[in-house]
Amino acid sequence: MSRAKSSTTDRLSIVSTSSERGEAERAALAQLEEWRRRAVPDESTPLEADDLVRLLRDCVATLGLDPEIANGVSVNTVHYYRRKDIIDPPVGKTAAARYDVHHLWQVAGARLAGALGLVTLAEARDVIRGSRVDDALSFLAARVADARAREAVRATTIPIDEARRPLGSPHLARNIPSPVSDATVVTLPGSAWCVLPASHAAHRSPDEARALARALVEALTQPRSSRD
Repeated sequence: MSRAKSSTTDRLSIVSTSSERGEAERAALAQLEEWRRRAVPDESTPLEADDLVRLLRDCVATLGLDPEIANGVSVNTVHYYRRKDIIDPPVGKTAAARYDVHHLWQVAGARLAGALGLVTLAEARDVIRGSRVDDALSFLAARVADARAREAVRATTIPIDEARRPLGSPHLARNIPSPVSDATVVTLPGSAWCVLPASHAAHRSPDEARALARALVEALTQPRSSRD
């Protein structure tokens, strides 16, 4: 494995310093394996491109993820991933090409990475292309955990007017959908997430990103009495 690929794999590994995050990934891994035993009992079964599409949709539905993740997937998506060397080549060519469960994990991991926008396809390729089956499955489990974390954040975020209240206010509303429709959820240590609107300058400016980090530190380290 090259140094660059090793570095990317380490950064996107299933290993996590957060026990809650690690548990979320392990739970996703167990659910994926349970689904595979039902959907593809024999891992050596040869699959066609349309089988990968059908199985991906069933997997997303079974795990209760956002159906939009799979709705845009087609045979052309599989072919695109192959042309871009995001997934390993199938056995055979053209109409005789056959895939297997390893390819399914690679396609699913690449699709979730692209749909979530938290990991680029280039980063996904660095991990899953030429990977072992277990590594491709672990990468997918981590992306499933990302998807569920994002859904959890969106289910508990607060409206902008409420967010203007002082940090720590006992009156913050819960379970109200956020009006921010396009945002990035940044996974932080200790089961924390930062929801950053797509329009925020921190996406484009390192100085703004550092200023945001400083503001977050100041807000969280000031005495609680001054926050209430």
